[in-house]
Amino acid sequence: MSERMYKERKANISAFRGCDFNCVYCAFSKMLKLSNCPMCRGFKPHSHMEVLRRTPPRTKEGEFLTIGLSGDISYMDVNDFYGVLDYCSKWGDRTFLIQSKNPGYFLQFAHRITPNIIIGTTIETNRLITDISYGTTTCFYDRGDRDHGFDYISQAPSSKLRYEAMILYNGRKAVTIEPILDFDTAVMSSWIINKIKPELVWIGYDSLHKRNRLPEPLLAKTQEFIKRLDDAGVSVHQKLIRKAWYEQ
Repeated sequence: MSERMYKERKANISAFRGCDFNCVYCAFSKMLKLSNCPMCRGFKPHSHMEVLRRTPPRTKEGEFLTIGLSGDISYMDVNDFYGVLDYCSKWGDRTFLIQSKNPGYFLQFAHRITPNIIIGTTIETNRLITDISYGTTTCFYDRGDRDHGFDYISQAPSSKLRYEAMILYNGRKAVTIEPILDFDTAVMSSWIINKIKPELVWIGYDSLHKRNRLPEPLLAKTQEFIKRLDDAGVSVHQKLIRKAWYEQ
């Protein structure tokens, strides 16, 4: 399957770049190393509102434009994000996808988010937890046993917080399950099918598995999960689907 971020993406409108979530699998920080902007090179969260002066490409049915893909837009200044929403509203015949690992950020703007905007988040697994002894935004993967314990993943909100925010949001929604981490099938299926009810779901394994060695699910488990979503009528787009690194 394709390793491209989103094959349905027509272009990225890079009005926001950088992130402080420090996800162990992040590949975007390296993409900005050659930028002329020192903030970009340091992957520090910042806006580039000048790109909104350009005319965005047209999108056909099933296509979309992403905004701020090379960062996490939840770090964006509120007034700047209103500017992004005005831009999307101006180009109402285009479809935009705006994602964040902190989807609760979007709730304050719900009254201004137009129907041509899809709000998305990443939910790699249901097993990401927040340990308050490390701070309220430090995320760990719970392996569920004493022998293996916990793995640091990021400083983003936990899976459950993302899930709860997506339930509260009533507009168009998408979920990216990438890089997929081992999960509890019944819980993840319920989150997607019964609760969030996104119009789009992408599923894929880590493309840098030789470096990251994440706690991945067995291929058969992922395939069964995809079948559950398909059977429930969820629009699933498969990306890099392979055996878990420890199966190879």
